[in-house]
Amino acid sequence: MVEVDRSTMAPERVAAKFTAYRELFRTKVKSTDPALADRGPADGTVHWWRRAWPGHTRPGYPPVALVVTGAGPTALANRQEAVADLSAECWRGTGWTVTQDDNDGDGWREYDDAVPVLATTLELLAEHGPLGPVWWRYGRPGRHSLLDALENPDNRAAYNQRQKVREKKARQEHREWMRTLACADCGKVPKQESTWHYGPDGNRVEWTHQPGGRCWACHQDREERLEREAQERLEAARAANAALRPCWTCRGSIGGKEGSKLELREKASPDRLECPQCEQDRAAEDLGPLVLPVPTKREQMAALVSTPDDPWWEDRVLHAKLYPAKGRRV
Repeated sequence: MVEVDRSTMAPERVAAKFTAYRELFRTKVKSTDPALADRGPADGTVHWWRRAWPGHTRPGYPPVALVVTGAGPTALANRQEAVADLSAECWRGTGWTVTQDDNDGDGWREYDDAVPVLATTLELLAEHGPLGPVWWRYGRPGRHSLLDALENPDNRAAYNQRQKVREKKARQEHREWMRTLACADCGKVPKQESTWHYGPDGNRVEWTHQPGGRCWACHQDREERLEREAQERLEAARAANAALRPCWTCRGSIGGKEGSKLELREKASPDRLECPQCEQDRAAEDLGPLVLPVPTKREQMAALVSTPDDPWWEDRVLHAKLYPAKGRRV
């Protein structure tokens, strides 16, 4: 259908015609199709306009062309926009958005109950012809050829295509992210960011992969290796501390009691005089620093002849110089 609008007709009257067209297109009549003869009244009816335009296959009702004339370019452009605003309910269609999709608010429009309106001016038709880029499809920017103007680029099919592109991009980004979670030891890329495993205590633990981290198997191997190395270092420290002079106070190993929380896990320093437990007890009782007994004159005379068989001899001599004998606590 073609509506010719001369500048003397009010935009409200033109917009009202589009409303009337839609009501006409909504009208249903009994179908003459023999295949529908046995169906009920509701099922055996078709839209009236399908009899007149049986070849119409696009979604929505038959299009209506609006041709304006009788004024200057600016006035005609304003007139087309005014009619579009007043008749938006007829041609806009119904918008839909799938909110659960990661689509940034994207959606589509359904035109099953909409009247496609194409507007142009008589001057553009005379210059370019009806097949030229002269048609403004209400709801879309720019001027298009007739066939392009009749298409619905914002329909469900177009949305599905955009959604496929988004999903493909999301899958690619996820694959790239998963590659950053490759195990630092074996290089295996996990299939999932988090997985469940049974820990050493038999309980299920959720293992979350991290960039530069390890998979659960390599993590377990590393923990076991570190535990073995720590135990080996502890055994070596125990052997080394057992070979050193004993604790001055308890005469036990200078490294402390095996298996205790305070046991030294490294070789003791040469100047250590007490094991960790005795050192802690001394601090708890506020006894002050340990000061060894001053060598006697007999020990000093014997030291001139041979090296004293006393593992603390050098410390006793040093303490005698550092701490005067008078008034000190031993």
